[in-house]
Amino acid sequence: MQEFIKADIFFFITSIAVVLVTIGLAVALYYIIRILRNIREVTERMDEGSKVLAEDLSDLRGTIKREGFVWGHIFGFLKKQSGLFGKKSHGRRKSEAHSEEETN
Repeated sequence: MQEFIKADIFFFITSIAVVLVTIGLAVALYYIIRILRNIREVTERMDEGSKVLAEDLSDLRGTIKREGFVWGHIFGFLKKQSGLFGKKSHGRRKSEAHSEEETN
């Protein structure tokens, strides 16, 4: 009789463990699917970006072939792409220029 009680307890604990493991695997699978979808979106964006970059480099190459190698074209291309070379520095503020005139 004692053995039947021990067997029932074993099967009860095993059933709970199987249910918990199944729920854990389902949650893990859900997050894995979300991660894989995000990876797919990122790779699609990278693919589109590489196509645009290839087109821009093709345009730059064509311009260099037509008009020769001129640094202005390179800087124009970089300015168009990043905006790094297009930023103008701000002049001195009036108060700074005025205070320098007074000190001189």
